[in-house]
Amino acid sequence: MNRSLVWRICCVVVLVITVLTFTTFVTPKGVAGPFLIGMPYTLWVGLLVTFILLAITIIGSLVHPGRDEPNS
Repeated sequence: MNRSLVWRICCVVVLVITVLTFTTFVTPKGVAGPFLIGMPYTLWVGLLVTFILLAITIIGSLVHPGRDEPNS
């Protein structure tokens, strides 16, 4: 895969995750369960989404199309 394709995939995945985060799938109204290690569902799914976005950001910074261009 070339870097441009990976960059576009990263952008699409970030947009999809951002939209899904604000749906009732991730943030249900008035629901705290199920719990994982004492944390309510919304908190641990929010942390999971944050770590996924962090990983995609790191990958995106490595494959960014303008990464190797000299500064002018």
